[in-house]
Amino acid sequence: MRRDPSHLRRANARAREGIMNSVRLFSVITFAVLGAGQVVLPSAVVAQIPAVSQPLLIKPAHQMKLKSLIAPFISAPRTATPFISNTVVQQKKFTDFALRSLDTRDLKGVKPSLYRGAYFKPLVEEKRKCIVKRESEGYYEVRGGGGNRYFGAYQMSQELAQGATWMMLPEHKKLMGTSEAKKVFAKLRKTPPNKWPRYFQDAAFSTVHNWESTGSGASHWAGGRWHC
Repeated sequence: MRRDPSHLRRANARAREGIMNSVRLFSVITFAVLGAGQVVLPSAVVAQIPAVSQPLLIKPAHQMKLKSLIAPFISAPRTATPFISNTVVQQKKFTDFALRSLDTRDLKGVKPSLYRGAYFKPLVEEKRKCIVKRESEGYYEVRGGGGNRYFGAYQMSQELAQGATWMMLPEHKKLMGTSEAKKVFAKLRKTPPNKWPRYFQDAAFSTVHNWESTGSGASHWAGGRWHC
C-alpha cells in the first residue's frame, strides 16, 4: 500500500519535534548545572537529531521560560570584598598592641622590654632593667627629680622625650603606617611622658640609648643612686 507523501512528512515532523523537546529539556538541565558555557549533548541524543539545512534555535519565548526554570539554581551575585593587604592587617595589629594591649597598659613592674625593634639590644636588657629599678622602682607613671621635671620609668626630661618621638617616628611609620604613626606621635608630644603606654616608654629608652650604636646615648642615664 502506497502512503501519501504529505502523511510521511507530517509523521517525520512530529518525530523531529519530539526529539527537539528532549534536546531542549536536556539543555535546560545542563545550563543550570554547568552555567552559561557551551552545552554538550550526549552522543545518543545527537545521533537521533535529523539533518536540517538550518541551525535549530531556541526562540525568545522559550528563552523566557528558560530563565524561570534556571533562576532557582543561580545564586545571587556576591558583593565585592575590598582587598586588604597583609601589611595593613599587621600594622593595625601592631598599633593595637602598642596602644591598647593589656601589656602596654600595665604601668607597674620591672619587666622585659615591650619594644623589640631596630634599636633593641638584647645585651643591654639587664642594664635597662637596672635603670628602671634605680630610676622609678618600675613605676611608669611616676614623676620626680628636682621640680618634678623628670617623667616615667626612665625619668626622662620633657625635652629628651620630645626628641625621642622624632627619633622613633621613621621606624614606626613602617610598623604602624605613615598616617597612623604621625597621629600617634603627635599625640605623644602633647602627653606627659609618664602617661605614655609602657611600649612607647621602652621604645624611647632603647632608641635614645642605642641611637648611633649600642650604648651611644648611655650618658643620659649615667648618674643615680647606683651604677648600672
